[in-house]
Amino acid sequence: MNAYTHLSVLLATTLLLTGCSEKKEAARPDAPRPAAAHAGKEEGHDHEEGESHGEPEGDEGHEEVITLTPEAARSAGLELARAESRPLINGISVPARITFTQGGVAKVASRVPGRIDTLAVSLGQKVKKGQVLGHLDSPELGQARADYLSAAIKARVAEANFRRESDLLAKGITSEREMREAESAFVTAQAERNAADGRLHALGMSDEDIATLRANEHYSSRFPAVSPIHGTVVEIQGTVGQAVEPTTSLFTVADLSELWVLLDISESQLSRVRTGQSVELTVQALPGQRFTGQVSYIGDIVDEKTRTIPVRVVVANTEGTLKPGMFAQAELATTSALPEAPKDTARLVVPREAVQTVGTKQVVFIPSGEHRFQPVEVRTGASSSREVEVLSGLEAGASIVAKGAFILKSELSKESMGEGHSH
Repeated sequence: MNAYTHLSVLLATTLLLTGCSEKKEAARPDAPRPAAAHAGKEEGHDHEEGESHGEPEGDEGHEEVITLTPEAARSAGLELARAESRPLINGISVPARITFTQGGVAKVASRVPGRIDTLAVSLGQKVKKGQVLGHLDSPELGQARADYLSAAIKARVAEANFRRESDLLAKGITSEREMREAESAFVTAQAERNAADGRLHALGMSDEDIATLRANEHYSSRFPAVSPIHGTVVEIQGTVGQAVEPTTSLFTVADLSELWVLLDISESQLSRVRTGQSVELTVQALPGQRFTGQVSYIGDIVDEKTRTIPVRVVVANTEGTLKPGMFAQAELATTSALPEAPKDTARLVVPREAVQTVGTKQVVFIPSGEHRFQPVEVRTGASSSREVEVLSGLEAGASIVAKGAFILKSELSKESMGEGHSH
């Protein structure tokens, strides 16, 4: 072997030993990794190390939690409930329709032929009883006012003449025949004035309006349309200049602070309904919201075709959320237990709205801190119109989100589809 060959073998051996040393250094746990690779792992939440899909130790420290901002938590209107161990109570769930109360709506008609002169209100405006909604210009009303003033003046003159003739007769200055003629004229004039007064009342004028007309002795063809109740203007059926008849409806004013919910109960369920019974309402247009009312009337006649009985429920609507004409689902709480179980059978039950379906799982949300909620998978059993039995996943007394749980479900769906889990 010459010197050149010996030198080449020595150099190769040195390089081999150096590479092995570097591999051992990289395999040490405390050996630093390249900065770029380390940053990529942190930013991407790489869970390859230790997660191992399905092994318990890989899920430690990675529980799924929904975190809401304080503003989102307030707007969600979340309400908590507790899982209770008791018999599952059944109820009656029927479709319903929302309408005005009988005394809570008024149609304001023109009463006289004429034309709409002005509109003093707009749709949605709140008005008081007696408030002017608009004005009409009615020649017929003007003529009726003129006739009343003429009759009132004639009656006043006839009365004065009758009193004078009575005084003269007492003094022997006039004859009884002239006094009787004056009396007859006064009675006739008084009857004409009363007839004109009645005509004005029929056209919608009050005693106060007529007294003002009599005092001013000035008549006008302008006629005010006034609201007969306190409420909200929900309809305006005319425009300025439009010709109207006495039966033409101009405005609809409704008191929306209280509404009726009308539903039909089957004949077989009638024994489970009573006056004063609590009723919960849900409206498709207002998801997640529930309204409470009471049964105020149960019909006395069974419909021969449908074999149902009309039931009326009164519900408060102080915020104006419910609208007449809406369809609703009414749930009447009854005292009858489900037929498949004895009445004394205790079950772990939660409100129906607390259980949400996420994919193929059913979950409830439990509070795990301020504005933080954790989804918990549950297995459900029997259910009623208001409650659901929980077979596993919860314990009695556990606090859960009832009202607004669907909002947390939406947040959970956003995270699973987009930016990852909240921690």
